[in-house]
Amino acid sequence: MDVSQFQDLLFSGKVTRRQAKKMMGAFGVIPAMMPMAASQAVAQEGEHPVFFTWVGYDSPEFVQQYVDKYGVGPTYTFFDDEDSAFNKMRAGYTPDITFPCSAVVPLWYDAGFLAPIDTSKLSHWPDVFQSFKDLPDTVINGERVFVPEDWGQTSVMLRGDLAPEYAAPEDQTWTALWDEKYSGRVSMIDYSSDAAIIASLVLGLDPWNLDDEALQKVHAKLAEQMPLNRTLGRSMTEIAQTMASGEVVIAVGWNSLIWNVQDADPEADWVWMNPKEGAITWVCGLCIHPAAVEHGMYDKAHEVIDAYISPEAGIFEIENWYYGHANKKAYEPFSEEFLHSIGLAKDVDTFLADTAFTRYMNNLDKVTTMWEEVKAGV
Repeated sequence: MDVSQFQDLLFSGKVTRRQAKKMMGAFGVIPAMMPMAASQAVAQEGEHPVFFTWVGYDSPEFVQQYVDKYGVGPTYTFFDDEDSAFNKMRAGYTPDITFPCSAVVPLWYDAGFLAPIDTSKLSHWPDVFQSFKDLPDTVINGERVFVPEDWGQTSVMLRGDLAPEYAAPEDQTWTALWDEKYSGRVSMIDYSSDAAIIASLVLGLDPWNLDDEALQKVHAKLAEQMPLNRTLGRSMTEIAQTMASGEVVIAVGWNSLIWNVQDADPEADWVWMNPKEGAITWVCGLCIHPAAVEHGMYDKAHEVIDAYISPEAGIFEIENWYYGHANKKAYEPFSEEFLHSIGLAKDVDTFLADTAFTRYMNNLDKVTTMWEEVKAGV
């Protein structure tokens, strides 16, 4: 499904709000398509922080703690992706709060878009998992500039009934994507950084610091894998459909692929891998723009952040979006069985002990060029 098809479904009323939120987790959505929920009161300009974020994160469940105190939430504005958000702020836009993922924090800090955050102002900070507090590059020059809110993984979805040799936990590996036995029935993800990280993990390289020599090795490894693909995946819905039909048996995807494949064929033997080389884990969270101080919104920005890392916000996100949350208490209502079925766990620190947390890549431009060359057969 592409964005236009999603838009048709949304405006025709053929999908519920909950289904729409899940679909947004599978691919980017144009902000103009999604007005704020009618149930979410809009803050009067100048009285509450301006929150610059991804579409969907204006759901009132995230900010109920703030609304309980003030009667309204922040004013929301939206971006398509972090590149467009960065460029808009570089052009002079000054929100009070932003919602990047951790990999771009150094870039945004160097550009002057991040102010120090005082965690003593966050009542839920003690309940945030230590793994997320210790994320690289989120404390810079001794100052915390990023508060983790949610997380998910990029890993491999497998049809265990059609590729049983990779189904057992001890047999789960990224190298399944290179298995010639399944030529024409594999799907690599079509994102340059994820593809490069996967190849780097298989090769035993540091994905975040790929020099020219390492990039050549990654290029060669991905070029070796490329002919095996039936498709390159971007839409989790489309990947799920090809897997349900049996056209694809091994595919790279995000956590949202789990509910997509279960919806497509609940009877198939679906296996969400924990590759021995490590899954790729992204973490997104909240930052305060230095302009919040000038706007008189610094303290209220902390209150908004505190609402987003509350257990209530986390319970909503886990239950409705299948993303993980930073707050330990958000996992209490859910069984271990349910959490594992969506690629999560109660003991997040142990679960993520061997993961590859996404970080800023030192040669991102070269990685992007390399991936385009691989796809072009160069």
